[in-house]
Amino acid sequence: MIEILEMPADFIVGIRVSGKIEKDDILPLIDSMKLKFDQHSKLSVYIEVESWEGITVSALWEDLKFGLPHLKAINKKAVVTDRQWLSRVTEWADMLFPGIKAEPFGLQQKEQALHWLMN
Repeated sequence: MIEILEMPADFIVGIRVSGKIEKDDILPLIDSMKLKFDQHSKLSVYIEVESWEGITVSALWEDLKFGLPHLKAINKKAVVTDRQWLSRVTEWADMLFPGIKAEPFGLQQKEQALHWLMN
């Protein structure tokens, strides 16, 4: 499941992930991002993950189909989680996609993550 979160700035897309991500979770997120891309050339992303049980193939396809063409339009990504493996994946993503600054934050560091995205 993906819950779209209110963010302190319009150029930040915020989501909370829990459980398994389905195609019906991805589509509203894509619609929300399309609206933000109409207003901003670059977006930042806040992702909060308390639990994650995977993603369906159809959801992954929709994510990739929309995300890959917009890869250069993402400026920063903050991943807020206490899951160590997701923090490591975030660090690897920072190296693999040098155009996107990616930082892991612990669940107790939500405010720091938002501050980092704002600056």
